[in-house]
Amino acid sequence: MLGKMKMLACMAAAVVGTAQAGVIGAGGFSAPTVIDFENAVAGPIGKQYAALGLSFTNFDLAIFATSPAPKSFVALKYVEGAPQIDGTITFSSVITRLGADASTNPEDDTFIDAYLGNTLVGSHFFDTSGDGKGGSFIGIEFLSGFDRVVFHTIPVINGALALDKLRFERAAPPGQVPEPGSLALLGTALLGLALARRR
Repeated sequence: MLGKMKMLACMAAAVVGTAQAGVIGAGGFSAPTVIDFENAVAGPIGKQYAALGLSFTNFDLAIFATSPAPKSFVALKYVEGAPQIDGTITFSSVITRLGADASTNPEDDTFIDAYLGNTLVGSHFFDTSGDGKGGSFIGIEFLSGFDRVVFHTIPVINGALALDKLRFERAAPPGQVPEPGSLALLGTALLGLALARRR
């Protein structure tokens, strides 16, 4: 009996782990809010998109190419003489998915750290490129939710990171259909109770 309970506990832990994190592609969003920065005002982006529930730290408006498209307005993380400076996006509510077209110098790469409050939810490394002539898509999904992301660019050259077509989706409000991971965890718990009762 004890062996089965340990097995069920391990299964539950595995389900929680798989429901927790992942890289998400551009097609992995269902109904995101998208920001293309075309209506931003020159200078620091800061709270220009506060009405959409987010603010930017260390991102300025610039013109750059982040995908195989013509140059357009982007959020640029770059501080001359300080390539180690991080860029941060803070959300007023919990979200589960975030992505953007991104461009860096080919030698520079990008880490995204996601936080819920002061707790690190998870991180992911992206081999970004572009150099203003194209770029990469970077996207994360943490089903536990997060409300702040920090962009670290490994500053081999100058730490510059341009983001365009930023997209994000909020966590489902209480009462909506639970995420698949929660359903699987509930099913595992019910199976454990049924086995325990049979014994």
